[in-house]
Amino acid sequence: MDGSTGYSRLFSGTLTRTDSHTFKRFEFFVPPGASEVMLRLTYAPRREELQVPLTAQEFRGRWSREIARYRGKVEMAGDHELAAFFERFVDEASRRVQPLQNLLNVAVFDSRGSFRGRWDSPQHFGQWVTVGEAHAARGFVAGAIPPGKWIAVLECHAVVTDICSYELEVRCATFAGLYWRGELHAHTNHSDGMLSPRELVDAAHEAGLDFIAVTDHNTVSALYELGAVSAADAPDAAGAGDSCGPLVIPGMELTTFYGHAVALDVSEFIPWHDASKGDGLNKQAREVRRIGGLFSIAHPFSVGYPVCAGCEWEYDNTDPALVDLMEVWSGPWTARIMWNVLAMRWWDELLCKGYRITGVAARDVHRREDLFGRETADTYVWACSLSRGELMDSLRTGRVYVSSGPRLDFSLAVGDCDRPYMPGDRVQVTRGGRVGLAVRVLWPADAADDDDRHPHARARTNAHADAGRLVARVVRGVRGQGANVAFESPLLRDGDGRVEFEDAPVTDVWYRCEIVADSRSGLPGPRFVALTNPIYAEVISSETC
Repeated sequence: MDGSTGYSRLFSGTLTRTDSHTFKRFEFFVPPGASEVMLRLTYAPRREELQVPLTAQEFRGRWSREIARYRGKVEMAGDHELAAFFERFVDEASRRVQPLQNLLNVAVFDSRGSFRGRWDSPQHFGQWVTVGEAHAARGFVAGAIPPGKWIAVLECHAVVTDICSYELEVRCATFAGLYWRGELHAHTNHSDGMLSPRELVDAAHEAGLDFIAVTDHNTVSALYELGAVSAADAPDAAGAGDSCGPLVIPGMELTTFYGHAVALDVSEFIPWHDASKGDGLNKQAREVRRIGGLFSIAHPFSVGYPVCAGCEWEYDNTDPALVDLMEVWSGPWTARIMWNVLAMRWWDELLCKGYRITGVAARDVHRREDLFGRETADTYVWACSLSRGELMDSLRTGRVYVSSGPRLDFSLAVGDCDRPYMPGDRVQVTRGGRVGLAVRVLWPADAADDDDRHPHARARTNAHADAGRLVARVVRGVRGQGANVAFESPLLRDGDGRVEFEDAPVTDVWYRCEIVADSRSGLPGPRFVALTNPIYAEVISSETC
């Protein structure tokens, strides 16, 4: 499913003469993937609407303060002829400058605080001006369009009429993104996997994946065999599978005595032999980040020593701020439900403490059949194109959902604003203001057209066939208070599987969506079919789309 394809915002108001020499600041949000920002300013009236021009005496009366200010400068010169000339000048000017004009301009600053240009009335009045990556209107600066909070400053140079009404329109054009499907944890026969690196990539292609991470235990040698890196430039090379297969994401699973962590988008060995249980693996997490990778806690509640030495996460003092991702759905859901329930609870706990950690799925692939297992989930990552850079950015941001079958779209809308927000977004809402939460599920048959836009991905047609009654749930988390299921509704398998909810938050919250099946006897909770990452809502005093 596509991400947001556009965003618009209208700021309007009324000025009076007392607003001359003041500024009005307007914040607007540029979504990730935006290719250009467009602005248009109009205001009315543009000038005084006089039935008849003011007489010189009337003009002097209306603008007496300004005339007196300038007269003072003339008188300081001590020149009587200059002073007399000034009085004649005022009378002549009163006839020539009427009607006086209002003058408003707009300066624009991007989310990095960089000046991006200034809207000037004479050349741009009533016209759309564009700030783009490659091109920009006169007076504006072309360049990268960073997402986030931009600021438009309305410069009120002169308001000479009793009232002046203005409208500032902002639009953002975005590239239509896609959710790309893949696997973030897989092994080859360079560690304990059964497949060669090429066989693993071929199996991922057969499974319809767009990307696969090769993450062998404590080695990156498989990446050389794949050509993802070369012996000469291993640390810096950007590797991928061939053009007929999925994108290969280089990585390594740090397999330590007290826990496993997947380092994604790294092509070099990460030393860990000096790690101790007391240091939380924080040094290694910092190193992964330093070289541009992502640090992901793997299967944190797997059974550990002596059954699976090191598989359980036993580090008690890991700094959550250094954790980018966490595997919250490991392997088949029912077979590993205890692992996954505990991982989900820990994830929610960290989210409610203010840490933004992206939840992902992982099969921990060792055999070909692992890629086709029932009740296992794919990780879907939103990006404009299938590239390592974009995938890593979206994983870091949380533009991610995981699913064992259906495609899932979860969005949030603020009041009457046009733009829908998606997982990973941060949105500002008015305290007690309405937010709409929309859930849309596409079953594999309905998703066929969507899959045609992916080079490799194919819908998983049998993963949910025996799921029974399905329910859409929205989990709401409050910082410092915890998370709970705030809304739920049954899902129909016919039609577009759409349900909607409303909320009115009074404090900072986050929302994420879950699709679950009826509980099975003896299991600690329902079987999960899909879940999203959170949308973060920050409560403020005034609404911003």
